[in-house]
Amino acid sequence: MRIRRLTSFCVIAAVVFGVVSQGWGETPAEIVKQLIGSVRSYKNTDNSAAQVRKVTEETLAIQELAQHVLGPQWGKLSAREQQDFVQLLQDLVQKVAYPKSAEFFRDLQIEFTTERVNGNEAEVETVVSHPQEGVVTIGYRLRQKAGRWVITDVLLDDVSLVTNLRTQMQQVIAKESYQGLVRRMREKLAEES
Repeated sequence: MRIRRLTSFCVIAAVVFGVVSQGWGETPAEIVKQLIGSVRSYKNTDNSAAQVRKVTEETLAIQELAQHVLGPQWGKLSAREQQDFVQLLQDLVQKVAYPKSAEFFRDLQIEFTTERVNGNEAEVETVVSHPQEGVVTIGYRLRQKAGRWVITDVLLDDVSLVTNLRTQMQQVIAKESYQGLVRRMREKLAEES
């Protein structure tokens, strides 16, 4: 039940792979704090929407996420179809996941408990206290890319968000088709717009 209730957070976190620090030398925990601070400060106004668009376009590795969640289907798509899928995923992050995550995080108490760095990889663990859900552990996996820390996965009570999204999308593709997945994603976007 906790995973279902935290889905909006999961979606934004999933697409946050590639959140790149704005400066050099920031620690993995500082990158996670920047992400959470950005989500928490979101307001549903035109100005905030423009800021979200700018941040996500400049800092999220949406194409890498798209390739991972589509798995073998990615290679079957034309370059134009790949580009369209990446844009659709980007739109879902900006218009659906980010605002819902902001709503979820707004009143939470977040404690940063651990930061472990092992070469070019790191993990940051947080404990979130939610009035209805209780205590939830959220972990962030990071790696260095061009000298900057990048979030590559989010773990909600030790469940990998990347793996979860891939499984869900692969199930839709298997049952319906790639076109069915895209239709569902567009419907969700239209619902929230």
